[in-house]
Amino acid sequence: MWYLCRMNAQAECILCMFNQALNTVRAATDDRAVWTEVLKRLADLVPDIDMNQTPAAVSQNVYRLITEITGQSDPFAGHKQLSNTTALRLRPGLRDTVLSSADPVSAALHLAAAGNVIDAGIGQAPIQDIEATLVNVLETPFGINDLDAFRAELIPGKRMLYLADNAGEIVFDTVLIEQLQRLGIQVTVSVKSSPIINDATRTDAEAAGIPALAEVIETGSNDIGIYFDRISPEFRRALAQADLILAKGQGNYETCEDRPENFYFLLKAKCQLVADHLDVPLGTLVFRHGKRGK
Repeated sequence: MWYLCRMNAQAECILCMFNQALNTVRAATDDRAVWTEVLKRLADLVPDIDMNQTPAAVSQNVYRLITEITGQSDPFAGHKQLSNTTALRLRPGLRDTVLSSADPVSAALHLAAAGNVIDAGIGQAPIQDIEATLVNVLETPFGINDLDAFRAELIPGKRMLYLADNAGEIVFDTVLIEQLQRLGIQVTVSVKSSPIINDATRTDAEAAGIPALAEVIETGSNDIGIYFDRISPEFRRALAQADLILAKGQGNYETCEDRPENFYFLLKAKCQLVADHLDVPLGTLVFRHGKRGK
């Protein structure tokens, strides 16, 4: 079934916070005393966490705390650079695979979804193993597939706001953007205004070659997902002008799934809470129209 209610944090999110904290502080420093301090300080925050927030908002506490303690605002900088470099190496062959397929739009959507496995925050596939992972994901069907509804909206001149997710992944997004532009869609790509986990920023968009394809704008913050009281004026304008919005990843799903705009969500259900909310098995690839069932 489809839950029409807003997605709120659950008890499992508390445990996930500690896993994310340890994973992130290990990227920031080798000092085990700092690891312990982060986990203890996080434990002190738990009683005051508002569970009526989204899981993404709850997780934000982790990254603010680690930046405060370590002084590092971008602990995954090296991971992001390696992700981009690896994805750029793989892109030519994967683009050829998309172009030679019977349905390039569907193939490009699969490639963009496959890139969503690059997730430093929750410790998904190591970037060194990404090639094998991509091949596997490219052959995996969507558990929810609203491609027909999406395809019906791909009319020349329509405007799309494309919410990017992670570094590395954004390189594969270019292949989908190229397919959309061949159909006459005007694409604007949004990235985070400053680092959070391994989410794409303008630097990553430039590394991927996005500015040569489409306008790049910033969300206005470094929130996980989108928080609409902190968005930039340019993002607000792009949202209002868009005929459809393609949102990548769990964070965007968690924070945008109850919005009235014409959202399509492209992600891998990487945690049980998101999988349950979508009523799919854990690990399912999803391409879902936000207006389905509403």
